[in-house]
Amino acid sequence: MLKLAWRNIWRNKGRSMITIAAVMFCVIFAVVLRSFQVGVWEHMVDDIVANNFGYLQVHQKGFWGEQSLDLSMDEGALPVAQWQEVDGVRSVVRRLESFSLVSTGQSNRGSLVLGIEPEFELPGLQLIDQIVSGSVFEPGSDQVVVSEGLADFLKVGVGDSLLFLSQGYRGASAYGQFMVSGIAKISNPELNKQLVLMPLQTAQWMYNGMGLLTTAVIDLEPGTDYKEVKEALQPMMGEDLELLEWEELFPELIQTIEADMAGGQIFITILYFIISFVLLGTVIMMVSEREREFGILVSIGMRKTKLAFVTVLENLMLTLGGAIVGMALVKPVQFYFKDNPIDLSGQMKEAIEQFDFEPKLYTTTSFIINLNHGAIVFFIGILVSSYAVWKIMKLEPVKSMRS
Repeated sequence: MLKLAWRNIWRNKGRSMITIAAVMFCVIFAVVLRSFQVGVWEHMVDDIVANNFGYLQVHQKGFWGEQSLDLSMDEGALPVAQWQEVDGVRSVVRRLESFSLVSTGQSNRGSLVLGIEPEFELPGLQLIDQIVSGSVFEPGSDQVVVSEGLADFLKVGVGDSLLFLSQGYRGASAYGQFMVSGIAKISNPELNKQLVLMPLQTAQWMYNGMGLLTTAVIDLEPGTDYKEVKEALQPMMGEDLELLEWEELFPELIQTIEADMAGGQIFITILYFIISFVLLGTVIMMVSEREREFGILVSIGMRKTKLAFVTVLENLMLTLGGAIVGMALVKPVQFYFKDNPIDLSGQMKEAIEQFDFEPKLYTTTSFIINLNHGAIVFFIGILVSSYAVWKIMKLEPVKSMRS
């Protein structure tokens, strides 16, 4: 019967090619739409997480929830060398982070203070491309780099001084006066409004936490699966340390992504309804054209169940062929727009740039999307084939031969 179904497909090449083309374009359209949505979020997550916070961070247990300097880590006790031996780990980035009231004497704002070593930092905080005015501070100096949004709010520039007042380690007073050496444009819009960067040693001195760290970022090699690295590092954490993924660090970002994906799913569902009617139309066309043929086959003794089975096989072969061709043809499109994203313009570009995100549409190259949507369209093809089965089972041979 498989051979018979194959021959039937190529008896009418035009009709078969129309069916294959319909399935192919349905797969291409669905995959491209989903690839852009997932690709934009992948790029955004990479920009926010990979370049600024890292996919994995090590803290003293309880620090991330309480954000207290009393839950700092002794950097001398951390097995950094052991961590760096794990496959996929490029380096361990040391940080001390806390909050402080930052004042110019006339205006003030609560800010996030981050003690870093720019030469060892993630790309987003290396301050090479981010400095828009001035220069990066020297290690151990009494200088700071202020984010552009905070500098605009406080109305400070390079060479001005800022006063810091906060609480340090074990309740000690933390205060100091530092000169602004540079102003940086941080890619994360929230950080750009409140971030102050200073040398790690200076931050440790101000907060009375010499030799202490609040965060150790695990910097990964490009293309490394952070979940596999986490599994390898977890046994090394001991009882006092916790290793957190970026999803645990920023649940609000996950919620935003999930909300956007849910909206995309609604649109995709509407698209699949349209696709279903397109495929149903091709099946109806096929059945109406072959009604006389079906009547003759039944009248000469072919069982309706066998005829229906052969017809379903034809539809499955056509749908599978169209899905495979669609999945193959859309792959170069995914790779092209990943390397050559679409530049947005007009109001949409301005709206995205306000949040300091790149106004471009990227695609993802994940083959899972191709496979998922190809399988869904194939399943829809199976469902619409039931129309052909229904028509054959209700067939009246004499009436069909006269049609």
